[in-house]
Amino acid sequence: MHITTEVRGSCATLTPRGDIDFEHLDQLRTSLDQLPSTVTDVAWDLRDTFFVDIAGLHLLGTPGTPERATSLTNLHPQHRRLLAVACEIFPEAGFDRYLQGPGAQRAA
Repeated sequence: MHITTEVRGSCATLTPRGDIDFEHLDQLRTSLDQLPSTVTDVAWDLRDTFFVDIAGLHLLGTPGTPERATSLTNLHPQHRRLLAVACEIFPEAGFDRYLQGPGAQRAA
């Protein structure tokens, strides 16, 4: 797993390359922990991540700074399916917010 981090002011984009699974969950969480405290918006760009298992849902549920907004961009069909199933099983978790909006566009 390789993760590129780009910070611009209060926004950070993290772009993982490889599968998001439990083998890589700690590395992904560490990348979040290493962001400056001034970052209030985090976008996970999934264009180079073709498979995400339940570890991705755990990543989205990782406790962090309450002031940080999290979004997903460049979702592939598999990501959308995982989120749709999570919405059905855990409706109170709010995973539907990752399926809405212009940032959730499909990867090219």
